[in-house]
Amino acid sequence: MEHISISVIRHFVEVHAVIAYLIIFLGVIIEGEIVVIFAGIFSFLGSLNFFLAFIFVLLGGATKSLLGYVIGFYLNKHHSHRPFMGKIERRVSYFLPRFKERPFWSIFISRFFILGIGWFTVVFSGYKNISLKIYMKAEALSLILWSICFIGLGHAFGYTALSISRDVRKFLGLILIYFILFFIVERLIAFIVELFTIKEFHEYEE
Repeated sequence: MEHISISVIRHFVEVHAVIAYLIIFLGVIIEGEIVVIFAGIFSFLGSLNFFLAFIFVLLGGATKSLLGYVIGFYLNKHHSHRPFMGKIERRVSYFLPRFKERPFWSIFISRFFILGIGWFTVVFSGYKNISLKIYMKAEALSLILWSICFIGLGHAFGYTALSISRDVRKFLGLILIYFILFFIVERLIAFIVELFTIKEFHEYEE
């Protein structure tokens, strides 16, 4: 590690930028936040072009939205009687009890949940044949805002870590600490949101 500098890491990612953009694209489809934060970190370091990274984040998010809706539409046509569809519906209804009454807001906010509800929501939107106009508008607005927030967070991580130390070990250690703090804050927010949604869910059922 003594011979590895931040510039070496920066150069390595820059040389393999095409692979990095592909990872960003696939990562957003599969997971999301962590990949986008790293995209922000490496775009801050200069390894990746900020606008290209942003475009690939948007492409990955748009692909995820389209796939989810198509999968949901297919499930509605061919597997609506399956028990697992009932489980998906209960899960979405649990965290988004007003989904049917306020589909736009429910779809928009689901991307920011730290509860793995995003994939369920896009699939459920297709399953319930939510208006494409409402769905696309909600997904587009939430995707743009979400992308800016998490790439910006990656920039903040990179900037603060680099301003504290240019030693690669300390830099990576600080990034790790930031991620740990990020996950703690995520879980705290998730817990608070869950308390409110549980209350709303019970009120809605009554």
